[in-house]
Amino acid sequence: MLATNGRTHVLFAAENRLGLKRRQRVLAWLADTGRSHTGPVRVPSFAPPADERLTHNDRVLREWLENQDNLIPVHPVDDQVAWAGEPNWTELARLVYGQPSNVFGHGNKARAEQRRQWVCEVARDPNPTIATDHGLNLRMLRAACYVFVAALTAMRDSEIHEIERGALTQYYGAPALASRKVKGDDSSPRGYWWNIEPVAQAIAVAEQLTWHDTRVFTAVTPLAGGGHGGFDAARDIDNFIATVNTNREHTGLEDIPEALVRPHMFRHTMSIIAAQEPDGEITLGLQLKHAARRAMANRTPLAYGKPDARWAKEFDNQLQVAAAKKLVSLLQARRAGQVIAVGPGAARFHAGLDKVNDVIEQSATLRVQIADERLEITLLRDEFADLHLGTVNHCLWNAPTAECQNQLPPDQRGQAPLLGACQPSRCRNSVLTLAHEPIWRMEEAALVSLLKRKLSKPRREQALARLAEVRSATAEFNKMRENA
Repeated sequence: MLATNGRTHVLFAAENRLGLKRRQRVLAWLADTGRSHTGPVRVPSFAPPADERLTHNDRVLREWLENQDNLIPVHPVDDQVAWAGEPNWTELARLVYGQPSNVFGHGNKARAEQRRQWVCEVARDPNPTIATDHGLNLRMLRAACYVFVAALTAMRDSEIHEIERGALTQYYGAPALASRKVKGDDSSPRGYWWNIEPVAQAIAVAEQLTWHDTRVFTAVTPLAGGGHGGFDAARDIDNFIATVNTNREHTGLEDIPEALVRPHMFRHTMSIIAAQEPDGEITLGLQLKHAARRAMANRTPLAYGKPDARWAKEFDNQLQVAAAKKLVSLLQARRAGQVIAVGPGAARFHAGLDKVNDVIEQSATLRVQIADERLEITLLRDEFADLHLGTVNHCLWNAPTAECQNQLPPDQRGQAPLLGACQPSRCRNSVLTLAHEPIWRMEEAALVSLLKRKLSKPRREQALARLAEVRSATAEFNKMRENA
């Protein structure tokens, strides 16, 4: 106290790494000089500010520290940032003020120094402290509950914030979540969103976290949220991702890729997934609360249910879905008994289509849904997961039988088809349909025209060999048309 004129009493604190070093130096100095004083000491000239001089932040902090139920977060071990037992100023600011703040800034501001001193005085007693939990705090838990609900219910941010205690209910015999629809309706009508058991558990946890009498998703403390208790979901999501990635060594959680994530994106993502399911249009319209528009316009909420290029990279199966969509007409033709493909892989292609048709035929439920093209797309996607569409042919990619792999070094084979080196007329993965016929006819005509010209012997032999391959394919097309 004398050395700092009463401003701090932790200058020689043993739990402070620097304080411990200072203490050791003083003890060594006393051993060398023998200088010490056991009599009365002068009273420091420093006096704490009077209550009338306290700012709002000062009063909030003092009230928080006086509450014995509050625990001061401290660093558990020495590291490059802080010493073991030092208050975690960033986390403390969130707990006290409900949001990040620089009220404990480590500058030379007397006010910040005074606040740190008040905290350190209380933290000298280990009972009111708690080791920092590497991001496993109330704010992170609230954010996790929010993300879970947003991702699995397709609710808007405003609708999630309107959830009240006791919102779990039944709607047409299925578990549901009650809230209010705010967007586009000043009357804020009550609505119901179907959910699953994990969502109900997330709501139950969120109810235990909130201090509010009615609302479930609120700020960590009543002091935040501008008086109404709300919080910024976008900022919480950003903090959640950053905290998870920062503390992976302690938590064992997987890294979350850095990207902009916002509440409406969860809604969009779930909508795309739901739209691929049979009868997804009806369910999606009800869940998104677009049912009224559907009834009047007889259309689905396309803005949410239809994938677009921006979202394609988020779904590994989008290319499979695109390929499956182009096979629907072939599946229907095959169901009518037609031969719809030729080429070395035609038998395997027909077998796959027949398998899908058999699955539909053997299930009464699926037969009823046969008019729903999305059902066929889903089944085709699962059956032809490795199908690669091409202008000249389709590839039923199977590494051991792929001719294109012979063009690659042994250590690079078997990873993906090399379409530029494809041998459509020879490879056992190759399938030709009538959609490919014009390309083959054009090449046949071009080769015939080329051979009418004067060519060198090597070039003529090469053209003749290629013409033979092309004519083997066009002959197959001729047979297909004859049998149609």
